[in-house]
Amino acid sequence: MAGLKYAVHAYAWTAHWSNETLSILDRAKRLGFDVLEVPLMEPDAVDPTAIKKRANAVGIDVCCSTACSAETDITSDDPAIRAAGVSYLKRCVDLTAEMGGSVFSGVVYSAIGGRLDGFPTDEHWNRSAAALSDVARHAAKLGVTIGIEPVNRYETFLVNTAEQAIKLAGMIAESNVAVHLDAYHMNIEETDFYTPTLAAIPHLCHFHMSESHRGTPGAGTVDWEAIYRALADGGYSGLVGLESFVEGSPAMRAATCIWRPLAESSDRLLADGLAYLRALERVMYNRV
Repeated sequence: MAGLKYAVHAYAWTAHWSNETLSILDRAKRLGFDVLEVPLMEPDAVDPTAIKKRANAVGIDVCCSTACSAETDITSDDPAIRAAGVSYLKRCVDLTAEMGGSVFSGVVYSAIGGRLDGFPTDEHWNRSAAALSDVARHAAKLGVTIGIEPVNRYETFLVNTAEQAIKLAGMIAESNVAVHLDAYHMNIEETDFYTPTLAAIPHLCHFHMSESHRGTPGAGTVDWEAIYRALADGGYSGLVGLESFVEGSPAMRAATCIWRPLAESSDRLLADGLAYLRALERVMYNRV
């Protein structure tokens, strides 16, 4: 079985992607990563041709992610906002394909930070599924997989658990719709790590290996052995990724509720975290 492919999110070093941050591709490669995750929250700032050229020169792959906003919420009561969300997500798919990526994931199913007065209704689920079906059919023509990332209750009302992500993927019923897990959010919402990880593996396209406090993997309360045991038992050989917000802007740190230093630098957090996770992979996958 092929080894896991390790990605790092560009937010480790910048809160705003532009051509001035292309050197991040080199930095990620030097630290030993296989993939750079490019954020698409500001699509006008993204030059896919420049990214593809630099990535090819460096020898690193790319994937992309985003989170829908109130203006692009595909569960909105306003059909104009839902249409804007579909257009935005299709543009993100286009950018992913143009820079040579094949995975586009994140909070693509509703607005990040969205709130309701009650539980989400069938209408919310159906709106999300219908919109993502449209986006997925577009993505399939470009060879792009769309990943649904469950996040915690404080960040979305719709998809908080692996089970809910699998449910939404089933409602969409397109072969290029997958699940993207994140250990930080699982630590809040799941009752254990092994069971939901194993259940998601037939649908899994990405996994953020984020610690319980968003610091260095292995230094918090996430049960990494359970996660890697599930990945190995399920035969997963795809994409996993690290995140760091140590060097983000004040706005980024506020958005992720980081109020203290979690490492001396992003490079240190990522290097230590990558070493820890690769060592765990060798043990759990019997690659020692």
